[in-house]
Amino acid sequence: MDARRFLAMDTATEACSVAVSTADGVQEEFVVAANGHSQLLLPMIKRVLDRAGITLADIEAIACGVGPGGFTGVRIGVSTTQALAMARGLPVYPVSSLQALAATVPQPQMLAALDARRGEVYAGVFCQDAQGIPQLQGTEKVCVPDAVDWPAAGQWWGLGTGWQAYHACWQGAGILGWSGDSLPRAEAVLRLAQVRYQAGDCGISPISLEPHYIRPSLPEEQQK
Repeated sequence: MDARRFLAMDTATEACSVAVSTADGVQEEFVVAANGHSQLLLPMIKRVLDRAGITLADIEAIACGVGPGGFTGVRIGVSTTQALAMARGLPVYPVSSLQALAATVPQPQMLAALDARRGEVYAGVFCQDAQGIPQLQGTEKVCVPDAVDWPAAGQWWGLGTGWQAYHACWQGAGILGWSGDSLPRAEAVLRLAQVRYQAGDCGISPISLEPHYIRPSLPEEQQK
């Protein structure tokens, strides 16, 4: 398998993005759209493949941001990845959308938070390893902003839409700053998957790909 020929996508948030890598580099398309990911995604995939000068027949693996994020958006990305990968017998690489978010900035210590709506946030603490890859410290969680247990010491950078909405709850001595308009990008999903491949990770079967919701959907909660 050629690590250079990966396709990646992330649709877990209001951002819809696609990236593809070849020997000549990475092509990415990124758009912020509150709705319409299901109509945007396939045309975006075709455009980035066209710009890269390849087709789906040249792709060796597909990486997908699996959430946490919006339920509909996550399902669109996961189902599209499964359909494309199953049609060609390709391995897939699930990537946390919070880790992909953390991989969009060159900061060594990051507090990633996405607005989860309903007065909650998806949150994760990440530190870069020796390769510059953000690694999760502890577990990802969904909770009300006041219940987020950010580290009390250190020099941290906050990023994500959760910071835009709730930064007033989280200002502290260890916060260097924050960027509230950061969103996961397919280029970051692609990069994280390729690092795993180069470390010997062969990916998983597309039938095993699952959304990473963290919390149940509202209809599921209402059934309890």
